[in-house]
Amino acid sequence: MSFRFLSPAALRTTGYAGVAALVAAVAILPFFPSPSVTYAMGLILQIMLFVYLAQAWNIAGGFAGLFSLGHSAFFGLGAYSYAIGVAKYGLDPTICFLIGSVLAAGLGVVTAVISTRLSGMFFAMVTLGLNEILLNLASQLTWLTNGDAGTYLRKQFTVSAGTAYYLFLALCIAIFVLAALVRHSKLGTMCVAVKENEAFARALGVNPAPWKIAAVVISAIATAIGGGFFAMYQGIVMPTMVFTFSISIKMLIVTMIGGVGTLWGPLVGAFLVLFDELVRASLGATFGGVSLIAYGAILVFSALFLPKGIMEAVRRHLLDRSARHG
Repeated sequence: MSFRFLSPAALRTTGYAGVAALVAAVAILPFFPSPSVTYAMGLILQIMLFVYLAQAWNIAGGFAGLFSLGHSAFFGLGAYSYAIGVAKYGLDPTICFLIGSVLAAGLGVVTAVISTRLSGMFFAMVTLGLNEILLNLASQLTWLTNGDAGTYLRKQFTVSAGTAYYLFLALCIAIFVLAALVRHSKLGTMCVAVKENEAFARALGVNPAPWKIAAVVISAIATAIGGGFFAMYQGIVMPTMVFTFSISIKMLIVTMIGGVGTLWGPLVGAFLVLFDELVRASLGATFGGVSLIAYGAILVFSALFLPKGIMEAVRRHLLDRSARHG
């Protein structure tokens, strides 16, 4: 019996075909209106948001190994740049996205420079601290952000749920194309080399700094753009809505469970968001904090049995089967 269909090339072809079919199914779903479809679209929209954000995190955290706990800082900068720009100053939305991207890139350079001096959990704690600084600034600068009351957007600067659905679908496709281009470019190769063994890379004459900075800046800009579209969909931006640890940790968990540093890991891991919503809908009213308990249980299971994520476990299993059967 031939197992040629389990070859790496065949697996890639099957994966692309499966993703194409999934995208097509998601795209046509709104053409069958019903209450259940409307509910499903709401869940899928949340999944797509975290597919996008997790893949943006993966460019820095997965490819370059820069373990960030404060990526919501970039998300919040993008959201506030859009909200303040259109609500307070009447700027064109494109200009607002550009401002958010520039601010996120600047903060990305700062965090990347820090990464050249700190590593591991020290770097993670610094990124978390930067996010907390922005959270407090957003709460205190009421003349600019309206503080905890939030910045509201006029209707002409927001989009409906149906439009947001297709916007986030387009964003997911775009971020996967971007991630694939980065991963298979010289930037991706150098980032992985530095992540795997930075000392050895330095011994070969590789300066890690510019590669780390480039990865973080790309990741930061992509995350900020997601924040801008989130603000456009929500119609309101509040400090605790965007500069929140829960967004950063969801990006991290989704990527870890799917497979850090893999192209398809964020897509697989993002279905954890669906699990979270279903658990909260069915048990949230009875057992407070049940979704956090579920997250903890999944993380423990993943650390014990899937330390490199679902995609890596599946890949190894299929390749082992292929090797055993010739």
